[in-house]
Amino acid sequence: MKVSILLIGYNSWHFLQNNLKSLSFIEKRRDVEVIYIDNGSVDGTVANLKKMFPFVKVTVNKTNRGVAAARNQGFRRAVGEYIWILDSDTQVTEKSFKEMLAFMEKHPEVGLCGCKMFGDNGVVQDSCRKFPSIKAKFKAGINILLKKLGIYDPYAPKSHDYDKNQEEPFEVDYVIGACQFIRSTAQKKVGFLDENIFYGPEDADFCLRMKKARYKIYYLPHVPIYHAYQRVSTYHLFSKMNLKHIQGLIYYFRKHSKKNSHQ
Repeated sequence: MKVSILLIGYNSWHFLQNNLKSLSFIEKRRDVEVIYIDNGSVDGTVANLKKMFPFVKVTVNKTNRGVAAARNQGFRRAVGEYIWILDSDTQVTEKSFKEMLAFMEKHPEVGLCGCKMFGDNGVVQDSCRKFPSIKAKFKAGINILLKKLGIYDPYAPKSHDYDKNQEEPFEVDYVIGACQFIRSTAQKKVGFLDENIFYGPEDADFCLRMKKARYKIYYLPHVPIYHAYQRVSTYHLFSKMNLKHIQGLIYYFRKHSKKNSHQ
């Protein structure tokens, strides 16, 4: 098996069906599998999947186990040389698939790569970033408050921004988990996603460990996909999921500051 495509979802059938339609090209390939881990959906996702997309290999959790735990279930089930993680609210093309695969085949030193993502408004999303810092997260929190007050400039440069107008692939700290094309041998060497992080910087943590294992992380600006980007923590400042995100960040900072202090 060449590629295992890994999807997870929680009451996300509205997005997932469009995602799977965009992946319809893989039905003619015998070297690609699609794995879906359901985190306790009650919106009919599982029944609809079995009826409309019978080629998808489904695992059902009784409860929402979080992003890291669900994706780890997918890692354990995947048998491909590469694992392509996609959020359920993404839509891809056969060209984007082939270009990411070709890049990874050509660059064995790269552990994983991500690509350029566009939203409904056509704006390029912040999908490649520098590793989280307390200072940057504090500024991000202030920006959310300013946005709610109507005085935030969404086009102002951010401290964690890379220049995404570059034409050639370039190395970054990390790419967000909405789209990660991962080398399976690298994943096995680095290990699983940290399940202590329910929702938050599990993608940054994974990429940091990938770099410590001497693999490179790349962003491919010439490869575009669509991403609806339904991030609850952005819009509901004091929601349950946002609190989970904050807990994940605190855990991330404590985890890596401890490791750094022992080096």
